[in-house]
Amino acid sequence: MRRFCPFFYGILLAGLGLAGCGPRNTFEPPPPPEVDVAHPAREDVTVYRVFPGRLEAVESVTIQARVHGTLEEIRFQDGDIVEPGQVLFVIEQEPYKTDVQRAEAQLAQAKAAMTLAEAARSRKQKAFQNQAVSELDLLSAEADVESAQAAILAAEAALTRAELNLSYTMVKSPILGQVDRHRVSVGNLVGGAAPSLLTTVVSVHPIDCYFSVDERSGILMRRLADERGAALENAFTNLVLELADGSELEARGVIDFKENQIDPATGTLMVRARFPNENGLLTPGMFGRVRVPYRQPGALLIPERAIARDMTGPYVWLVTENNVVARRAVELGPLAGERRIIVSGLEPADTVVVRGIQRVRPGSPVRIKTAPGQGAGAD
Repeated sequence: MRRFCPFFYGILLAGLGLAGCGPRNTFEPPPPPEVDVAHPAREDVTVYRVFPGRLEAVESVTIQARVHGTLEEIRFQDGDIVEPGQVLFVIEQEPYKTDVQRAEAQLAQAKAAMTLAEAARSRKQKAFQNQAVSELDLLSAEADVESAQAAILAAEAALTRAELNLSYTMVKSPILGQVDRHRVSVGNLVGGAAPSLLTTVVSVHPIDCYFSVDERSGILMRRLADERGAALENAFTNLVLELADGSELEARGVIDFKENQIDPATGTLMVRARFPNENGLLTPGMFGRVRVPYRQPGALLIPERAIARDMTGPYVWLVTENNVVARRAVELGPLAGERRIIVSGLEPADTVVVRGIQRVRPGSPVRIKTAPGQGAGAD
């Protein structure tokens, strides 16, 4: 059996005694998080309703061959800007020139027959006065004159038709716009049983954007138009067009047309906005977002960054009198710059956490870094 050495036993007891006399470990909670707060701001602001739309040309023309023949000339370069009346295509003209000459000859023949019929009637009228011919002969002469007059009218119509067909061989642009590529090459036969598509021409400046307005927005816009004492087509100006790359068109547009009924299948009303396009930046078929401005007086505003969202909807954090955080559900309106309009859920006297919302928890205390004021709209 081993025996402990008294000397080492004393050292062990002394060490244990020294360890028991040190300070004890205690938990100190972290300080409350610092947050910036502000009261909601009440202001008159201009807000925008945003509607997706599609650009269309104000005028769009399909150029087709109206007469049958071989295509002989193309008098433009693909993509050119063409003037009204500018010749784009030439179809062979010889057959139609021949038709014009034939019609002219037939008209001349009809006029000669008319001259002869009038002379015959004149002779028979004199002969009838001398009882040299019967009344039936005179009536026959007058009928020959009327028949000759009808033949002249028919010949003139045939000549007009022949000249019209000849004019169709010179295919012209009816509008000012940009021409597409040619769809038929020189030497091809065009204008058969059905008109042949040759190309298209679309106007460039201005340009239209068609967009659908839901019933709720349509009612709001209608009321605002009534307040301004104008029709919906004339009540909204300074429309902003946002392009697919996020940029905005510098020129502003106006609403100039709306359909006369709501589509029951979609519950929307088709509206047209017109925008300048002097530099040709916009092309028919492009996507764009139309932002319609309107004035909202006395709107309650807080910074967009102060709003949190989860599955139950949007909410904000409020600071109570004891610097304790509480959650408040809110109903959101449209954006006004970097601020959001609050439709319901807040009052101007509420203290809203505008910075540091990710560090707060319901019922937890916070330290206010900045004194609250009517600065909810400022960063």
